[in-house]
Amino acid sequence: MALIDADLSFDPRDPHFPLPGTDVRWAVQVFTTGNGYGLDPARCHFQDGRLRCDRLARLGGQRTADGGVEVELRTGGDRAEWTISVDHPEPVKAVKLLLTGLPDEPWWAPNTGRGHELGGRFQLDYPGPEWATPWAASGDVALSVRDPLVRRQVLHVHRPAYAPGRIVELVHLPAASARTTHHRVPPIRLRRGGLDADLDEHLSFVERAHQLVPWEQRTDVPDWLRDVALVVTLHGQHWTGHVFNTFPAMAEALRFLSGHVEPHRVLAYLPGWEGRYYHDYPRYRPGADLGGDAGFHRLADAARELGVRLMPMFGGHGANVTAYPDWERSVIRNDTGRYAELLNRPDWDGDRTGEGDQVFLNPGEPRFRAHLVDSVSAVVREFGVDAAFFDTLGYWFNDPRYELVDGYRRLVAELRDRHPELLLAAEGWWDALSALFPLSQQWFGVDRDLREPRVLTRYARTTGHLAEGTPGPGSTGVHEKGFVPRPADVARPGHIPVVGIVGDTLAEHADEVAAIARWAQAHPPR
Repeated sequence: MALIDADLSFDPRDPHFPLPGTDVRWAVQVFTTGNGYGLDPARCHFQDGRLRCDRLARLGGQRTADGGVEVELRTGGDRAEWTISVDHPEPVKAVKLLLTGLPDEPWWAPNTGRGHELGGRFQLDYPGPEWATPWAASGDVALSVRDPLVRRQVLHVHRPAYAPGRIVELVHLPAASARTTHHRVPPIRLRRGGLDADLDEHLSFVERAHQLVPWEQRTDVPDWLRDVALVVTLHGQHWTGHVFNTFPAMAEALRFLSGHVEPHRVLAYLPGWEGRYYHDYPRYRPGADLGGDAGFHRLADAARELGVRLMPMFGGHGANVTAYPDWERSVIRNDTGRYAELLNRPDWDGDRTGEGDQVFLNPGEPRFRAHLVDSVSAVVREFGVDAAFFDTLGYWFNDPRYELVDGYRRLVAELRDRHPELLLAAEGWWDALSALFPLSQQWFGVDRDLREPRVLTRYARTTGHLAEGTPGPGSTGVHEKGFVPRPADVARPGHIPVVGIVGDTLAEHADEVAAIARWAQAHPPR
């Protein structure tokens, strides 16, 4: 994860070069797994938009180092574009373009909440919840990366003590699975004015690169999803074993809702249906304490009779090492491949310590992906569910053994080959992920009122997060957040309302649930 408060404690003494016709100046830094480098000014020549440097310098300029950088800077009208090529004796881990002299105004990204601005020191990481596509703007300036692949891009803005003004950094990280001693950075573009047009151009590039299809033309969106007005989260069994809803109780909740919203417009999302939530990942069978196979069959029958669609939850990465002995083959590795990344270890039982035995696995690894495909397929065949939700797939990791997004693509392709009508959904979204999953949960705690909704709505739809509190005191059910007040319902472009049900929700807050259902039917997603 990014360390926003980490920085150099000295001036890196970068040589800067002009952007003709402007006050903007720029520099380049190069990083390997062993060190960071600037350019040696004594060995750089910049003329007619082309920079050639045949030697590098350690950051701070105290020592020179082997390596070279070539930059082609194309300018014309209101646009500039940098293409950077790097050679180094060691594999290249990252390349940074530094810009000074840009407008000293707040920044925003297309998925920044309307009315929110990014000022002071901040960082956006693509792909992730803060940066859904690598395009951002400040004042009348847009900065973007036109990368045909899904690779980490970082926008970091700060004002260090050694600099007279703000420094804007655009950092590009090659895929760890394809690191070499030579790397060419995809084009980095700067444009003054015409922000709407520039964003549309960027999205057109993204569509071609990631094969994004407009929502109206998608073939992976079943007809029934286009009518869904409400997602109901039926919480099953907590990690500790506490049961919020048995399968019979879930069926009763669906019958109740059918009196307040047309049932064919309801998608029932089932976290913790497989038994102890997360504890039993990645074994996916109906939990015994909830009613087992027979109880799940009856729930599926009740849903079909009403016209409600069922979407059980599967872990896209998560696994308990005791439940999946082959975990070491597919565990996500750090970017050098030397150790397992220990990720997402919540305190499930309240002892104020993250639980052990929980790891994240990479669906790019063939055996784990086959396990996921077979597990989902068995549930679809046996119980006739309509959708499958994959937890945590919106998180991106630079695993050098298996490229993560390639694994996602293969997972989707294999499931759609077996079950063409099955809806596939994911936690979180960004541009290339929306090409694979037409429905996602909006990131927890991230504003739904997007500055530029088309970055989502042109291609996909979202719904509320699993951890959105239920009516009443706001229990988050199987999720680890405890209690979170449920936000008020406000119609947002592309967003399907959600209501959660735990053990006492209908007994004590039935009127509120009914009102939410009626509101949702009256405000269909746009």
